[in-house]
Amino acid sequence: MRCLLLLFLLLVAFSCSQQNEDRPLARIEGQISNLPVSVSSVKLKRMGLKGPETVDSVEIEEGKFTIEIPADSEFLYRLEFGEAFLPLFAEQGQHQLSADFRQLYLSARYSNSPHTDQMRKTEMLRLGFEAKAQELQNRFETALYTGRQKSADSARQAFEILRMESKRRIKFLIDSIGPGPVSYLATSMLDPEEDYLYLDSLTSRFEKERPGKAFTQKLQRFMELPRRLAIGKPAPDFSLANPAGKMTSVSGFKGSWVLLDFWASWCKPCRAENPFLTQVHQRYKGRGLKIFSVSLDGDREAWMKAMVQDQMDWAHASDLKGWQSSAAALYGINSIPASFLIDPEGKIAAKNLRGPALLQKLVEIFP
Repeated sequence: MRCLLLLFLLLVAFSCSQQNEDRPLARIEGQISNLPVSVSSVKLKRMGLKGPETVDSVEIEEGKFTIEIPADSEFLYRLEFGEAFLPLFAEQGQHQLSADFRQLYLSARYSNSPHTDQMRKTEMLRLGFEAKAQELQNRFETALYTGRQKSADSARQAFEILRMESKRRIKFLIDSIGPGPVSYLATSMLDPEEDYLYLDSLTSRFEKERPGKAFTQKLQRFMELPRRLAIGKPAPDFSLANPAGKMTSVSGFKGSWVLLDFWASWCKPCRAENPFLTQVHQRYKGRGLKIFSVSLDGDREAWMKAMVQDQMDWAHASDLKGWQSSAAALYGINSIPASFLIDPEGKIAAKNLRGPALLQKLVEIFP
C-alpha cells in the first residue's frame, strides 16, 4: 500500500510538472532606474472582474526583477512599485521591461506585447486629448473672466471640434483592433448615451465574436443600463408616494405623453429650469402632455416649499432618500436635472431635453 501511495504521489507530481511545462508562460524581466529606497519589491496584480488581484510579488535587486506567470491575454495586469503602477498585458513569451521611475508610464519600454502597444496608443490619444482640452478650458475661462465673449465662444467651438475628432480617432482605433481587451478599455473614452448606436453595435460584435470572455462581460455590464434605457425601449416602471401619500407610478400615465423629470429643491440648475417647465405645462397640458417630477430631496419640508415657490402644478413623488432614491437607481440618474420623454405606449421617446430642445420636440409631437 505504501508503495502504491508513493507511486501515486510521484505520478501527480510528474503530471503537475508536465502541465506547467506545457502551459504557455509570460516571463517579465524588468529594470527600473531611479527607484526610491523605500521601494524594494514589485507586485503583479491582475485587474479581475472583482478588482485587482495579487498574482505575484518579488524582490527588486539593484533595480532588476523577474516575474514568470502563465500567459494571459484576456485580462489587464499592472506592476505596482509602492504607490506607482504600470499597466501591461502578460502575453506569451519573453518580455523586457525598462523604465525610469520618475516618469514610469511615459518612459516605459515593454517588448513582445502587441496588446500593451495597442493600449499605449489608446492612452496616448487620451493624454493628448486631455492636454489640449485643458488648454482650451484655460482659454475659455480667461476669456470669460476678461469679458471677451467672442474668444470664449471660439474656445468652446474649438473644444467641440477636438472632442468629435478624438472620438472619431478612438472609434477608428477600436475598429482596427477588433473585439478584445484593449478595444474594451478604449470604450471608456466614449459616451454610452451620445455614442450609443456605435457602442451597442460594438457590444453585439463582442458577443458574437468573443462570447463569454471577461472583457465581453465587462462591456455587457457597461452597456446594460444604456441598452435598457435606449430610445424605443419600455420605460421602467416604479411607484413612489406623492405629497399626499398616494402611490404614483409611471405606468399610471400610459396613454399620454409624459415628461419624467428628476430634480431636487437644492439643485440650482433644476430650479432654474422649473420656470420653463411651468410654461411648457401651461401650454401643453390641455393637449395631452403630463409632467411627473421625482424629487431627490431628503427633506420633505424643503421639497414642499420648492414646489410651491416654483409653481410646479403637476404630479410629484419622492421616497425622500436623496441620491439613494430607488427610482433614480432604476433610471441610472447620477446628475440632475435629468428627464425622459415617454410616449403614450410607455416607451422612451427622448432623453434629457431641456429648454429649446424640449420645446422643439413638443412642437413636433403637438403641431
